[in-house]
Amino acid sequence: MRIGIGVMLGIGLVLTGCGGGRNDKAAAACNTEIGKRMSGRSFTLDMKDLAAHAKEESADTLLLTSTVVLDKGLPTQDKQSYECRVRFDASGNANVLYLQFNFNNADLRQDQ
Repeated sequence: MRIGIGVMLGIGLVLTGCGGGRNDKAAAACNTEIGKRMSGRSFTLDMKDLAAHAKEESADTLLLTSTVVLDKGLPTQDKQSYECRVRFDASGNANVLYLQFNFNNADLRQDQ
């Protein structure tokens, strides 16, 4: 019986690793939503960092926080932090409920 339980746990862990966990699915949903909101602007984000900063708010909702680099390598390059709230439906699909960019006012130039 112990061998059977160990095998089942091993298979479960392998399947979880192959399909990506909830944090990875939530990070992918946030990445897609950011792409929609950027309207053609280039952006770079670290998916591993985003997934690592996921916090469970409820049984079906995660809040992810990270930073995104907009227009990397261009004169308009900017780095912004953001928050992305994701809810999982009954079939395990991740849906973005909320996406907020937190702009840093310290970077704004003062008129002289």
